[in-house]
Amino acid sequence: DGGVPPGPFNYGSSGILGGATAGYNVQYGYLVVGIEGDLGYMDLKGSTVVASSNPIYHQDVTLRGGAYGDITGRLGLAFGPTLFYGKGGFAFFGGSANQVTTKPGYTPTATDGFKGWTVGGGIEHALGHGWSLKAEYLHYDFGTHSGMQTSVTDDPIGFEYHNTSKLTVDTVKAGLNFKF
Repeated sequence: DGGVPPGPFNYGSSGILGGATAGYNVQYGYLVVGIEGDLGYMDLKGSTVVASSNPIYHQDVTLRGGAYGDITGRLGLAFGPTLFYGKGGFAFFGGSANQVTTKPGYTPTATDGFKGWTVGGGIEHALGHGWSLKAEYLHYDFGTHSGMQTSVTDDPIGFEYHNTSKLTVDTVKAGLNFKF
């Protein structure tokens, strides 16, 4: 019956994240080379409403939080107790994006997680006795993933209406590290 006007339907999301980092670094003079892994939870939330072809109904487009992680290479320059570094690598996000009609007779299926990449950098300062403090910015591009709505009562019954979600996230975090 005309369906939903074609997108994209842009909306913002926000939230907090928390987690843990483990890694290994080697220093050659001023140069520091390493590998790190982050694992945690991004409590992202976002939504928008999209008009439907029938004005009494609409589409709810939502994003929900989930576990996240990344495995990155790290390259930096150390000046005394302070390290300036860049990093990049693989990332995943276990949250879900969903598009649901308010019109009865459709069963939605959300995205089943996101995989992509991350890149960023930061500064880490040694406090002594193995402890360091860091501030870091990372840009995540989790790519485009599909969900759908299946018609269970409207013709054609069983037809799947596919939708896609593209997710990018920018994070700023502070951390306290301990060097073993």
